Formats: sequence, C-alpha cells, structure tokens
Amino acid sequence: MLIQHENEPLGNAIRKAMSNCIGLGQSTYTPTQMVVAKARGRHLYTVDGRRLVDFTSGVLVQNLGYSHKKFERYFERHRKNLPRNTYNMVSPLHVKASERLLKTMKNNPNAQKLLWAASGSEGVQKAMWTALKRYPHRNILAATRFGFHGKKGLAGDVTGDASPNPNVRFISFPLGEPQPAAYYQAELDALAAEFPGQIALLITEPYLGAKGSYHPPAWYHQLLQAWCNSHDIPFIFDEVQSCFGRTGNMYAFESYGVQPDLVVLGKGLANGEPAAAVAGRADLIDVLKYGEGSDTYSGATSACAAVCAALDVFEEEKIVKCARKAGKKLKAVLEILAKSFDFITEVRGEGMVYGIEMKDDATANQCVLEAYRATKRKGVHFLGPLAGKVLRVSPPLTITNDELEEALALLKKGWARVAT
Repeated sequence: MLIQHENEPLGNAIRKAMSNCIGLGQSTYTPTQMVVAKARGRHLYTVDGRRLVDFTSGVLVQNLGYSHKKFERYFERHRKNLPRNTYNMVSPLHVKASERLLKTMKNNPNAQKLLWAASGSEGVQKAMWTALKRYPHRNILAATRFGFHGKKGLAGDVTGDASPNPNVRFISFPLGEPQPAAYYQAELDALAAEFPGQIALLITEPYLGAKGSYHPPAWYHQLLQAWCNSHDIPFIFDEVQSCFGRTGNMYAFESYGVQPDLVVLGKGLANGEPAAAVAGRADLIDVLKYGEGSDTYSGATSACAAVCAALDVFEEEKIVKCARKAGKKLKAVLEILAKSFDFITEVRGEGMVYGIEMKDDATANQCVLEAYRATKRKGVHFLGPLAGKVLRVSPPLTITNDELEEALALLKKGWARVAT
C-alpha cells in the first residue's frame, strides 16, 4: 500500500518513486514511512521540513544519536589511509578494535576471543556454528520461545515459537508475570532427560524485543546458565539489540548477572555502521578453522573504526552513566503517558528500552501516525508497532531531559486525537 501524507509533496513523490523501483519486502512496515533529509543529535528532519524527536535510534543502532561530532571525528581518524576492505589482509585496526571490545567485557571471563560478522543474524549463526562444530555429535538446538534472532538460516530456525528445523526445541520465556522458578527448571530438566548428551546449545535474548518488550527477572537467565553449566551446554546470549548501554549497563549480561559462553553483539556496537561480533570462550571460537567463519565484509575497516570511535565516546562522555540517568526520566515520561491515556494498557521495560502496549492494533497504528504529525511542523518518530499493538521506545542514550519533555508534550498533543 502506498503511504501518502497531506502537505508532504516532496515526501509523497519520493515514497511513490520508491514503490516503483524497490520491492515492498525491503522495508519493515511503519505507518509514517517518513522521508528523512538529515539527522542531528536526537532529531530527524524530513524533506518537507518536519522536525521529529527520535524514539528509535534507527533500530536500536544510533545509541550516540546522529552526527555526533566526536564520533564522526574519531571514526575518520581510525580508518584514515586504510583500504575499505581487509578480507585478505591483517589490519592493526582490526586487532585494536577486537582487543578493546574484549576489554569492555571484563565482567564475563568467557569473553576471550572474537568472531566478526556483518549483521546480527550472521553473528547468531556464527555463534551457533561454533557450538555445533565443538560438539559434532549433538544435534538438538534449544532456544527460548518467541525470541527474534534473525530471518536467515540457523538464526531463523531458532526464532519465534515454531521451526522448520526438526532439531529445534523451544522452552518457555516469561511473558507478563513469570511462573515460579521450579516451572522453568522442570521444563529444562525434562528436555535434558529426553535428549541426554544431544543438546548442542541454548540460545536466548536478554529481553524479548520483537515480541513486545518482555523483560524477565534476573533469576530466569541465571537459572538457564546454571542448567547449561551442569550439562556442558554452550549458553548463547543474543545481545544484538541490547549491547552498548541499552539496559543501563554496557552489556545486558551485566544487568542480568550472567556470564554467557558466547555473546552476540550488533546494532549499537558501531553506532550505525554495519557491524556485529561474537565474543566467547576460546575453545568454542577456535573450533572454526581458516575460512569456516569468514565472509566478505566481517570486520571491515569501517566497522572496526566505528567500534573504536564508539568506545572512545563511551569512555570520554561516560555514556552508560548518562543512559542510566536518562532512563529514569524516560520511565517517568512513559508513566505520565500511561496515566493520561486509557488506551495504553501497559508500559514495560528497563534502561533505555521500553514497550508501550495499546488496547489494540488499530490504536497502536494510529498512535504512530499521530505522534508523527503532533503539530504542523513537529512530532515524535516511532517504528511500526511490534507484535501488533506495542510501540517500542528506544531513543538515543544521549537524549536530554529537555528533549524528553519535548517528546512528552508532543505525544500528549498528538495522542489526544486518538480515538478511545
């Protein structure tokens, strides 16, 4: 369906041209399909002059916001004079980025070596490859239900709650009020009894983002890890969405008090440059020999430069500390909205990532549109609703109190027009 907006002649023309030359499946559905002209700080600007407070960070990618002066300067400095691709070479920058990244994961002694990837789903696949290669006689892949690990290959096989792969087994993830710990323990023990010595890995997300922002109690992940340790099963933590400060710590494994065998990083890792990585136990990472984990763009110069630049800014500007402070303000803003509008049924989340659940899909869709056009020239940018009726809130970690107040005022104005 072609999306058009009143008083947006330039945007409408570009959206129409896009529909003529790019397949529909290229993009995820967002009711606004905003056409961006520039981005600075925590604001996006459309080609027709609308100014939007960004509540998406792209897709949890631009954690430092847009056109961050220090980041851009350091990024250019790190990649200066290097070839854009070092597939068949060794670059000092590649080593530097890897060493610095591992150093930030000091609270997980299992983060010993890296494999680079070009996207989160590729990182997930590489993590799974290491476990399957390490235990070639094990064929069962355990995953927590309703996770999103990607659309490709093995990553797609362990996504959701059903799989075309006959070797995948799903276990429960807490939604809403969790069951007692004994419930999940019994489920895990039954799986181990059914497939003794056959389980190659267990993969989970810290929180369920795509399902609608469900955040479990810390004991849940601790229970999973204890079970994995007792059966010598690699525990894979998919932090593609949550790494680099999103949950109030540099990594979500710190927030949940676990030390996974393999941690998959992506999105915010390189502040907008395509980059992903797997950090984990050396005995798992090293099981892949020359070429078995390689691809054209993994660990490319721009990716490594962006990771180093992001780390520079995180260290100098104490971004995680700033994110914790911003997270308190964000929570307060969302609680005010929940009290102001009856169509909001629940707000849930942590740190700098929340989900606003609406009464139904149509209301969620309308809220995205009315946020976008809150006033004639200003609004708030959301992604399309998750799981039908949940709006994800994930602004840049650098957002200020004044900008959150601006967003609150705009949302109150826009959502006052939403039918109840």
